[in-house]
Amino acid sequence: MTPQRTSFPTAARVLGSVVALFLLAFAFQGCLNDDNLIGPNCYDGILNNGEELVDCGGSICEPCDLCTNGVWDQFVEGHNEQWVDCGGSCEPCATNFNGIQDPGEIGIDCGCPDCPACPELCGDGLPNGLEDPGQVDCGGPDCEVCPTCDDGLINGDETGIDCGGPDCEPCTCECDCTNGVADGYETYIDCGGPNCEPCESSISWFSTGFPYTGDDVASCTLGDPTLVITGQSSTGAVVTITLTEPADGWEPSNFAVNSLSLTDMVEYTNSDGDDFDTTNGGSVSVNISYIDPVPGGYIVGTFNGSIADADGVFQSVTGGSFQMAIN
Repeated sequence: MTPQRTSFPTAARVLGSVVALFLLAFAFQGCLNDDNLIGPNCYDGILNNGEELVDCGGSICEPCDLCTNGVWDQFVEGHNEQWVDCGGSCEPCATNFNGIQDPGEIGIDCGCPDCPACPELCGDGLPNGLEDPGQVDCGGPDCEVCPTCDDGLINGDETGIDCGGPDCEPCTCECDCTNGVADGYETYIDCGGPNCEPCESSISWFSTGFPYTGDDVASCTLGDPTLVITGQSSTGAVVTITLTEPADGWEPSNFAVNSLSLTDMVEYTNSDGDDFDTTNGGSVSVNISYIDPVPGGYIVGTFNGSIADADGVFQSVTGGSFQMAIN
């Protein structure tokens, strides 16, 4: 029996195959260009094209499934969800997510072994937890106080202090910006709003018996979670008060700032360039008598105390007062 001969590709055949593959790849690459790439569409798994959710909703794609859109569609005819994406024409709601305070729950859908803690529900946009009846994300022992038409603040849907919007009386303005009352559209007493002069930003204090004013800088910056009040005089003296938002939120209150304060601090640089701050020693009492804690809001208060430098030398910062717009 004659053995079969095993044939091997010649170098020319191998080279020819490589060239053919290269030409095929080049031709395929030439087909991909800006004119024939598939644009955004309703099947690409990406939120684009004006879609409400990924690949659904908007003006082009099919409507989204109401049972998966993350919205409480309680008034859609024929759908009538009991809670968000459940009940009605959707799957039944779980007992720990149904908008009802079931046995074993401290509040609506909270406080049970399989539920979130009630304070965690204060920002979910639903009337649950221990919030005031009929209110969303406010009231009760855990959430912020609900806005009212007699709390002395511009909040909720009000257009002025305790007036305007769908719930309060219409705002009236006698355009008397000298009556000593923060009323109508005023930002603070007799200033701000469309009718009165803008509220001034100012800060002043005494140090070692000499008066200083923040004639170079008088500013208040609201951050998360700090509020920083700064005053700088034309002589170079600088006072900086850093306060951390209390657990109950920003409201008129007293702060005792000293070396034991974990996050609050008062810093002072005198006209000679010497630095002092409360982490070295001393104590400063800061009182906020009025605050509208939003950008464009206003803050009024006082401060008084003494501060140490790194060597334990103290500098007094007394009789301080500030009233300024919040950045």
